[in-house]
Amino acid sequence: MKLKVCGITQIEQAQALDSMGVNYIGFIFYAASKRYVLSAMTMEQLAAFKPVHAKKVGVFVNESMEKILEIVKTAGLDMVQLHGDETVDYCESLNQLVPVIKVFRIGNALPNYTAYDNAAAYYLFDTDSALYGGTGQHFNWEIIKNEHFNKPYFLSGGIGANDVQGIEVMCKTKAGKNLAAIDINSQFETSPGIKKLEKIKTFIDAII
Repeated sequence: MKLKVCGITQIEQAQALDSMGVNYIGFIFYAASKRYVLSAMTMEQLAAFKPVHAKKVGVFVNESMEKILEIVKTAGLDMVQLHGDETVDYCESLNQLVPVIKVFRIGNALPNYTAYDNAAAYYLFDTDSALYGGTGQHFNWEIIKNEHFNKPYFLSGGIGANDVQGIEVMCKTKAGKNLAAIDINSQFETSPGIKKLEKIKTFIDAII
């Protein structure tokens, strides 16, 4: 099982997570977020961070393609995560230039994700929210457990240390066959953007 830690705002913590073997490190480029990376560090600092193990993921919400590509180049991002209302055509065009993780927010039902099968490298399923993520709340995993996904996906939405057993159960379901990574954020923080590194290390040891 791979792990993504999102909402990083300190280079020192990013370096520590890379040393732990975290697979994906997420930096949020959405100014309305409490974890907006450019309020805490410069683009130059981001560019200078060259992880050994992890992929650098930029998280965007309804951003222009030109702006995303500019940030990808300047910050040295490996992937982008689209957390807004991006169209299939938009995702497909961007995915040809940089790998795209397309986010689907789940409330009472699974959105129509199949239209994006050829427009993204990965899916990510998160809890529905007007805030575009960062709710700290679970969605009901029962909604997806019997689904067959045509591509690998990230499981997100308020995942915490007490979800280890639930993740093990999910891995044994039909949907578990394409579960590529667990995405964690707010449940492992002392405050928005500041992570509890020891708690993350314990979680890694429990799920990998």
